[in-house]
Amino acid sequence: MKMYDMSSCVNSVFEQVWWLKAVSPDREWKEVFIEEDGQIIARWVSVVNNNDLILPAQTQTLGFWIHPEILKNDKYYNKRKEIIYNLITQLPSKSVLLSLAPENTYFLPFIWKRFNISPRISYRIMDLSNIDSIYNTFGKVVKKNIKSAKNKVNVCEIDDISLLHNLMNKTFALQRRKYPYTIDFLNRIYGACKQHNACKLLYAIDKENNIHSGALFVYDKHVCYYLIAGTDPDYRSSGANTLLIWEGIQLAAKFSQCFDFEGSMIEGIEKFIRQFGGVPVTYYEIKRCGVVQDFWAILKPRIKRIIGYK
Repeated sequence: MKMYDMSSCVNSVFEQVWWLKAVSPDREWKEVFIEEDGQIIARWVSVVNNNDLILPAQTQTLGFWIHPEILKNDKYYNKRKEIIYNLITQLPSKSVLLSLAPENTYFLPFIWKRFNISPRISYRIMDLSNIDSIYNTFGKVVKKNIKSAKNKVNVCEIDDISLLHNLMNKTFALQRRKYPYTIDFLNRIYGACKQHNACKLLYAIDKENNIHSGALFVYDKHVCYYLIAGTDPDYRSSGANTLLIWEGIQLAAKFSQCFDFEGSMIEGIEKFIRQFGGVPVTYYEIKRCGVVQDFWAILKPRIKRIIGYK
């Protein structure tokens, strides 16, 4: 078998092997691809847990990549259908729960193979070439928060992910929940991204050295993702998190073509994100369950209702 550089056969940073090793170090990952005339024309890398395909933590999407020339010339979708069927047959799984990259808009072959498809939404600023124009699209509240925060905090880059982990713990504690990720997990993500020049870690700090907010931005040449962000509950009204997003957008313009707000489908968060003038981008969750998973999917919401969990 020929050896290929698979790092360019991706839709996003989440499909890089180094990313998957960072977020799922104890799990097996599989890479299936299709070769034609000595060239890779399609690739799908995935993470396997007990022969089930899963979406690793902090990984927005994990879809298949098809060569751009095929997408450009496949007017009647015949080649894409053939490729997707081929990839599906190679998936080593009993069950699948993944989110396809937004580039994977043709999902009908999954329906025909009895997968369940659900739309998901993120927001993106699609063109970062004119920063002034982007700022002008912001809502009044966003602009107000940015101006207010500039009088209270300074934004700086600090090489310490533990500060962000502390902010996330405080954010979740306010909701009487536990932040699900350990400092070791964040260190692996941050370390891998730093090694591949794929991230910026920003904090908003006041004159008394109080950290109001922090955010980790992860990017490649196509998209910059607002991946992880937290705010100290004592400084929620300072506007620091809004300022950090604006700083992240300006940074993204130096490295990427567009900025992704990483969701969310939660109404309150979505309302906030909309005020930055981005556009909704649809991507698709694909799911195929075994008998046990199907039973649990039916039973889980009923158990939540019984115990009063929301």
